[in-house]
Amino acid sequence: MLKPLQFNTGALIYYAGEEANKVYILQSGKVSLVYTDIESGDNVRSSVQPGEFFGVKSALGRFPREENAIAMAPNTIVMSFTVPEFETLVTSNTRIILKMLKVFSNQLRRVHAQVASLTKSGSVEPDVGLFALGEKYLKNKRYAHAQFVFSRYLIHYPEGVNAKKAEKNLQLTETALAKEG
Repeated sequence: MLKPLQFNTGALIYYAGEEANKVYILQSGKVSLVYTDIESGDNVRSSVQPGEFFGVKSALGRFPREENAIAMAPNTIVMSFTVPEFETLVTSNTRIILKMLKVFSNQLRRVHAQVASLTKSGSVEPDVGLFALGEKYLKNKRYAHAQFVFSRYLIHYPEGVNAKKAEKNLQLTETALAKEG
């Protein structure tokens, strides 16, 4: 059964790296999502508006959280859904699905712009861009992300120009992740 959760200013709702098994909707107050920019390594904040969902991608994809969610106002109230509860909610409400698609579309556009910026050109070969993204994650010690990108590179471009480097970098990420626990 759903019940509201209340947070005070500065309270951590969830943190980067945490197992993602919940989806949240902001009822009232303010929530800030803080994540690391893949280009600069700087912390970036984005605000969640009342009525918006957050934590969806990680929870539905069963990936660790990529960002910290922090309450930014006293008496911030969020609703917490398990993944099955959320799936039931969205299958009965197409308006929610359309809203999520718009959010995901904007996020994909931002990622595309970052990849284009990383490669200094909007017209780069996909394998080169994917490899560059993995190297950027590795450089910024975002090992889980780097591992994901290098493994995808090797699946899609096993004979690519950077395949040997991708294999080596994949081993580096796996070693780093094993040391982190």
